[in-house]
Amino acid sequence: MKTQHIRLLCVTICLFVSSAFGQGFVNLDFEQATIAPTPVGGWTYPADPTQCFPGWTMSGAGVVVMYNDLSLGAPAAILMGPNFPNAVNYTPLQGSYSVLLQYFGSTPYLPPTLSQTGLIPAGTESINFLTLSGENDAAVSVDGVNISLVPVFGGRLAGDVSAFAGTVAQLTFSTTTTSISAGYANRFYFDDIQFSTSSVPEPSNFYLAIVGTFLFCGFRVGGSLELRGSVLGH
Repeated sequence: MKTQHIRLLCVTICLFVSSAFGQGFVNLDFEQATIAPTPVGGWTYPADPTQCFPGWTMSGAGVVVMYNDLSLGAPAAILMGPNFPNAVNYTPLQGSYSVLLQYFGSTPYLPPTLSQTGLIPAGTESINFLTLSGENDAAVSVDGVNISLVPVFGGRLAGDVSAFAGTVAQLTFSTTTTSISAGYANRFYFDDIQFSTSSVPEPSNFYLAIVGTFLFCGFRVGGSLELRGSVLGH
């Protein structure tokens, strides 16, 4: 009997500790959407944010929620997927669903945000996520602190969040609010958010690696052509 009581006490303590230290983030790849899929070429407006973005909280003045559609002026949080091509010809960055945020910069509107609170794993050095080149007007913050982002391999952006490792924090994704041309929106298309124990490479090192790769490839191609020319010359 005492053994059962001890086991029950241990389970209770574990549950308390888990609750006290917070739960991990959920739906970081947006695959848990429960909204009824639109047919190819179809769209849904307005859409239910709880169905489009389970686990996430949407905010921002004047923000509309759309599904497989684009906004013409209002800030918007848009779910894309899973049947492609959809009405706006967006393909997923990974899996079946990806998210697009749009902001046109007009007052009194505010940028669309998706946020949730969770435990950033101990030992975390960085956060990274997939994005689309040309539509990565990304603004990411943790507990209100803006995270500087740099491009890394694989079409991803990454930022240093080591200061928040092992803590419960609010993670927020939004768009930038600068450099908006008349009639155009800042767009942030993203997916597959990951926490990593790897540190963020210095931008200079990243670009040096790219340059080095091109130089190496150019050397190999040039060497092959030179060798081929010498062989053909004989």
